[in-house]
Amino acid sequence: MSLSIDFVIVAIFFIIIFVIGVFERKKITIDDYWVNSRKTNKFLLIATITSTFLGVGSLISNAGVAFSGGGLATLILLSSFFVAFIIFGKYFAPKIKEFGDTTGAYTMPDFLEYRYSKRTRVVGVVLNLISYGLWLALQILGIGIFVSIIGGVDPNLATIIGGAIVVAYTTIGGLRADIRTDVFQFLVMLSLTFIFLPVVIDKSGGFEAIAQLPFSFLSGQEFAPWYVFLFGFLFLGASNIVAADLWQRSYAADSVQNARWVMKYAGIIVLLFLIMGTLFGVFGKIVVPDATANTIVPELLKLYLPPVFFGVVLAGFFAAIMSSADTVLLIMSMTLVHDLYQKTFNNELSSKQVLSASRWTTFILGALAVVIAVAVFNVVHLAIDAISFFAALLPAVVFGFYWKRATETAAFWSAVLGFLTIVVFLFISPVEAFIPGIVVSFLSFLVINKLVTRKQVLLNQESYK
Repeated sequence: MSLSIDFVIVAIFFIIIFVIGVFERKKITIDDYWVNSRKTNKFLLIATITSTFLGVGSLISNAGVAFSGGGLATLILLSSFFVAFIIFGKYFAPKIKEFGDTTGAYTMPDFLEYRYSKRTRVVGVVLNLISYGLWLALQILGIGIFVSIIGGVDPNLATIIGGAIVVAYTTIGGLRADIRTDVFQFLVMLSLTFIFLPVVIDKSGGFEAIAQLPFSFLSGQEFAPWYVFLFGFLFLGASNIVAADLWQRSYAADSVQNARWVMKYAGIIVLLFLIMGTLFGVFGKIVVPDATANTIVPELLKLYLPPVFFGVVLAGFFAAIMSSADTVLLIMSMTLVHDLYQKTFNNELSSKQVLSASRWTTFILGALAVVIAVAVFNVVHLAIDAISFFAALLPAVVFGFYWKRATETAAFWSAVLGFLTIVVFLFISPVEAFIPGIVVSFLSFLVINKLVTRKQVLLNQESYK
């Protein structure tokens, strides 16, 4: 195949993305930069939510999990995210939108302080930075993997170039540019479903070929024990409830109704892409058994894709990666500037100063993420680690919305103890670390909340006497 033509197509894709970002620099305010002035319509929301979610974690990492022994059981984990999208859309997105419109909130830690306290906000800030720092490095690493495997380019150089483009247009245009580029990237990503997946299935022998794989592979036993898939179904998707990107999109919606509506349909589209990622890993095990979890998807590209479509589909994968990277980068910038510098340390800035600080922070964080991505080379573990830390905040958010008796002490310590548990178990068993983390977080919330509530009752009784 002619790589020169294919890389011209990819280069044109990169140029279009950058031009969109530069164009959105004009007349931008801090509300534009962070929440698109809270006026994003249904189509834009579906496109940006879908393309943001479908990055390295949901395509390459899912394929890697399936290829590494997760088999078809990987679909159990993925269905968890679909269920979570439905739950988030019905029970959380409308409340988040109402909260944002009422208070002018921008982030999830805004809610933690409003509902609980400033120290609970700080815990949320720390967990957000860790989770999204890992997630951002994962996305940028994905760019390097694709270019290096398919084009024979040095992986470090590929990572630096791809990361620089994401950092540049996100720094310039913020969420407004992010959403506009997501729409374009979403349309390009559809090529993965309509062009590449049918080719892989047909060339690999069809679905009948899957039956020839060992049961231990198909059932996921080669990747993790059965209880990991059970807990994964129950709780991994629930990480969406505390995912800062979904909170940001909920704030950015033009109405409460649309905030609810788009999550349902975005969840359906996301599920289709997640199934596709799993099938890449399963069919990859059949035809490229000597590949690795990192490289299985680009190996399939090299093996099967017709030359005429190579550049288009390659651009589609870059779209999936970049649309996640830009959002993660923007969220980390918001977390540092808004949640930490302004709210935690009580520093007053004008709107112009906030915008300038956000751009510089975005640029610096992006540069650091590129450095981390160059140093790390394991997409599966990065994805699992990033999601695991979300689990620690789940009780504080769920009970914060739906339990009036939830206390600040319980919220704070459940997040801290859950976080410390996950850190410890990442060194013991990274794949399973989220399980003890979420169990400790929920149990500590319920126990501490009970003790605090009981103490308050006793104090009230003593005061009455």
